[in-house]
Amino acid sequence: MRRSVRNLLIGLAVLAAAGGGWYAAGRPVPAPVAGLLGTGDRPAAERKDDKPLGVSMAEAVSDSVPIAFTYTGTFVSPKDALLQARVTGVVTERPFEPGSHVKKGDVLFRIDKRPFEVALQTAKAQQEQAKAQLEFAQAEVARTNELASKGYASEQRAQQQQSQLETAAAGLQQAEAAIARQELNIAYAVVEAPFEGRASLSNVNVGDLVNENQTELVSVVQLDPIDLQMALSSEDVEAVRQGLKEGTVTVGVLDGRGTKVADARIYQLDNRFDPRTARRLVRASVANADERFVPGQFMRGRIQVGTQSRILVPTVALSAKLAQRIVYVVGKNGRVEQRPVETGQAYGERTEILKGLEAGERVVTDHIQRMRDGLRVEERRAVAGNEASTGIKGRPVQ
Repeated sequence: MRRSVRNLLIGLAVLAAAGGGWYAAGRPVPAPVAGLLGTGDRPAAERKDDKPLGVSMAEAVSDSVPIAFTYTGTFVSPKDALLQARVTGVVTERPFEPGSHVKKGDVLFRIDKRPFEVALQTAKAQQEQAKAQLEFAQAEVARTNELASKGYASEQRAQQQQSQLETAAAGLQQAEAAIARQELNIAYAVVEAPFEGRASLSNVNVGDLVNENQTELVSVVQLDPIDLQMALSSEDVEAVRQGLKEGTVTVGVLDGRGTKVADARIYQLDNRFDPRTARRLVRASVANADERFVPGQFMRGRIQVGTQSRILVPTVALSAKLAQRIVYVVGKNGRVEQRPVETGQAYGERTEILKGLEAGERVVTDHIQRMRDGLRVEERRAVAGNEASTGIKGRPVQ
């Protein structure tokens, strides 16, 4: 091969030296030499395209895609109680295991109630004393009223006795209130779970002195169901409101890889926007029987409010040139045209085309690096038994 090329170059040099006057005299170049120099009737680039390049193609299709948006949210418990000591005393028992699951009414702490029992006995004694004083005052009022009716007692005396009666009655009420207070203290000495949920870790142990309305004993949170709270923009909140009216709103909880791991249901919207962020809080209820999600955990929520029609092409058909996304469109003449497009979201193996492409147009899906404007291509057919080369058209959006 190298020897042939060398001989050809030598022949051309001889022709140029011996017959250079062919051009000067205006005589035509001999046909064999013209063919060698590429001066035939057709351009060399066109002759190279005589054999089309076999490629895979896909048709741009119009399909329904979800109208959805994704937000990062925080899990919050619909029931979250921080239990404090309601009496001052020494902890005598802690029947539960910190961090364990508790049921409504389970005893969490017992505080020494003996001081309150003593105070209750004192209050009951004061009640009996107040009753005796009230009975005596009632008798005095009756006797004074009888004497006053006969003129043996002054009106001032009758008023004094009536005042003493009212004082005795108030004293009895005070004694009864003291009894109720001590009975409450005895009840408060036993701390129970207000609802079913999971208890937090606790640093309060048996023998610790706890103070009324100061010492935090433990918190209990409901975990099933649990709420995913998200802060939505005004536009998305309005879309959610309309979707809730039409019953088209669905929510998916996504893990770090974007995979849906749970379904949710929006059931609460806050009554105002936060003026600092121009966001409005919404809450979606999530079934959480395995207690996978806990309050304070961050997770993304994908809210779908409906569907819309969009042009979709395989993502592999997209390329980039000078920060512009492009595709290579195959014309009716079988030649490739470079086309800039504006892309949207990706749906599985397909990407949304917002501008630059119409449904039904075909795009090249492989050999993208070899594509250029005007290149002739033909569709490479798949081997029988395998999927078509496009493999994308008609695939449902995930």
